[in-house]
Amino acid sequence: MTTVKDSQPEQALPLAASGRKVLGAASLAHLYHDGATDMHYLLFAVWQQQFGLSMMQIGLLKTLFSGSLAVWQIPAGELGKSFGERRLLIAGTLLLSAALFLYGFSSGIVELMALIIVGGMGASVQHPLASSYISHYFNVRQTRLALSTYNFFGDVGKCLIPSAISGLLLFIAWGSSVRAIAVLGILVAVGLLFLLPKTVAGQPGATPAPAPGGESAAYATSPRVPEAKRRFAFTSLCVIGSLDNATRAGTLTFLPFLLAAKGATPADIGFALTTIFIGGACGKLVCGALAPRLGILRTVAASEVLTAGLIIALLFTPLTASYLLLVPLGIALNGTSSILYGTVAELAKPGQQTRAFSIFYTISLGCGALMPIVYGAIGDRIGIVPALNIVALMLIGVLPLLLPLRVISK
Repeated sequence: MTTVKDSQPEQALPLAASGRKVLGAASLAHLYHDGATDMHYLLFAVWQQQFGLSMMQIGLLKTLFSGSLAVWQIPAGELGKSFGERRLLIAGTLLLSAALFLYGFSSGIVELMALIIVGGMGASVQHPLASSYISHYFNVRQTRLALSTYNFFGDVGKCLIPSAISGLLLFIAWGSSVRAIAVLGILVAVGLLFLLPKTVAGQPGATPAPAPGGESAAYATSPRVPEAKRRFAFTSLCVIGSLDNATRAGTLTFLPFLLAAKGATPADIGFALTTIFIGGACGKLVCGALAPRLGILRTVAASEVLTAGLIIALLFTPLTASYLLLVPLGIALNGTSSILYGTVAELAKPGQQTRAFSIFYTISLGCGALMPIVYGAIGDRIGIVPALNIVALMLIGVLPLLLPLRVISK
């Protein structure tokens, strides 16, 4: 009988190379998709001036994109099983790029709304399919760090692409600027075509060998955790993700209006969003690395309390001082998701990674899609400062929801 010690040297090197290649492809997809998604926060300010929109209407535009993105999460996961995750991920990237390319040709807000829905549909495939790819190519100990790296590059995209749009707007119209980003998306799709393997490890038709270093994350759910507790913990995780996503969406949607009320110019607002995204990129790595050392519960609790405190602090600081709070806000606001994504992999049933990620993203992104229009209605009625106070205080509800996650915390 062949021992594990004898068999590992033959498999470790090629699987490690495959894992790095998959992580690179997934990170590239995340960079483009998240950057193109958060580019909309700058476009909302442009469209508000062009079409004369209220905060509630801006919230509606955000809801249309995020709602389309959320609704298609589970179908994307299921379609990926039928038609191939690689093929669907490439097709979604091309669909998002096509929608962006056509934005500038819209003659009215209705046409733009329709294209926003199509763009959200294209963007929906990236999170569940790329996360699933990663979780199948890394063992359970490596998955959390791999997902943190993947999330880091998503925030790199949030820095680069909105910054590129902000710079392009100084020289060319917004429609031409967005078309340049769409061309970038086509190049990303070509890159995915060459980088992604045609089959996913752990699925039918794929190599059955484990990921480098041990057991694949797809088969790593601990049998010692009772099914009822696992389900309860996963439900709690989805609610935490929903509150976290709603806070992020509400904050980023309405922060430009808060800064404008303090006297910020459009260039200042672009700089502020870029600063937050830089902090977010750091936060993805920092929180993902701290969680295994400090514990999931402590890290999430600390980041959410810090987020709430910084949002409230922004409301009462002058414009110059507000800039000093943006990097720590980005770290706290975006860093939590690295912990949550890694925890999805740990709470998934064996062989159900794609479905678990699809369900988590549907619920959390769905809440993130709904709340901007709710917050927008509140902001129109009571003002932006009280509305952002409500956004911040919503995070306090995360704290008791952390208790069920003790089943997987170390």
